[in-house]
This record gives sequence, structure tokens and C-alpha cells, in this order.
Amino acid sequence: MTSVELAGEADRQGLVQYLERLVALDNRAAVRLQAGGPVVGVWSGPPFEVVALRPVALAAPAQLDATVSAQRLLERVREALAVEVPPAVSGPSWVGLLPPRSGWEERMRGDVANVRAAVDTAKHFFRERAEGVTDPSALEQIAQDVWERTCLGEVPVRSAHAAESLGLMGPGEGVAVAYSTETWTRLSVPGGSVAARRGLFPSISVFALH
Repeated sequence: MTSVELAGEADRQGLVQYLERLVALDNRAAVRLQAGGPVVGVWSGPPFEVVALRPVALAAPAQLDATVSAQRLLERVREALAVEVPPAVSGPSWVGLLPPRSGWEERMRGDVANVRAAVDTAKHFFRERAEGVTDPSALEQIAQDVWERTCLGEVPVRSAHAAESLGLMGPGEGVAVAYSTETWTRLSVPGGSVAARRGLFPSISVFALH
């Protein structure tokens, strides 16, 4: 079995929070772990049709690329800084379709507080407009209209909603940066980043529940 050691207690607690929030959204979630040095990238596919990344510092460089159960990893990270990587699992389609490493162009910078406020506004609008609506196609149209609006550069609000749901924005102030390629947008926030392929939209159920 492969083992890695996290750099410190803050790194462990941050990863625990990220995994707890991910499992709360999807208790069957998988994560892809990628490391080629002193940082491991913990990729996830929360139910917003996005791909999220939380980088975690390691005590020593490691080489790793494995897709594992988020729940199993969470159980092990809760116990100690030294973590035995769980057995590999068959991951969902997103694990093989990660965003590109290069080719990104910075589009805009802003305050995390403003991005968080955009999420709060979108939640309010969605609940207000969806109240009493039962037709699935009408609800789908409302959701797409609300959550595909941009919050920073070309980044859709649903990406910011995913970042908030996974705890990547952090508790306080910070800088948010929007990037894009021809086929992807990415929101970078203090705790990580969230990338979305252009033209994909998730089920409305996640927005109704969170």
C-alpha cells in the first residue's frame, strides 16, 4: 500500500473539511489523488457538473496517481497525518477528463466576499422563482437561467456554489481569480479551484437542496 504524510495539522484539518463536505453532497463520491512532488492534488466531481481541486502540502515529495473512495480516504485522514492510500476504485467519467494544465488565460480578479455574495443572491433568486413551480422543464429553465449567470469573468455562479459548498473559499477575505480556455472556465479561490466545461449543466436537484 502507498502511504503519504501530510505536512501539518492545518493541512489535515483542511482536507478533512473538504472530504466531509464532498461526502455530504455525495456519499459515494470518489476522488483522484495526483502527486508528483511535495503537494498532492485532491480532485473531486461534486454534483454541479464541475471538477474541484484542493491542493494539500506533504511532509515529503511523493509520486501518486490513484482514484479512491472519498469516504474511505476521509476515515484515514481523520486519524493521523500519515495516511495509507485506500484501495483504488473504478471512478466516474470525470476522473479521466480533468481540465488542462496549461493554456489558461486570466480574465478577472475580485474579492471572495463578492463571489460568495453572488452565490447567496443566486440561491435566493432560485428559491423565489421556483416556489410553487412543479413542471420539470420549467424548473430546469429557471435553474439554468440563475446558475449559468456569470459571477466573475466567464465563471458561472454554479462553480462558485461548488467552491462554497466544498469550503474552498475559506472563512474570511481573499482573492478570487477567473481563468478560461476555449472549452473550460476556472475559479481559483484561497482553498483550491473549480473548473467547469462550457455547455454542461447539472441536475437541478442539487440547487434545490443546498
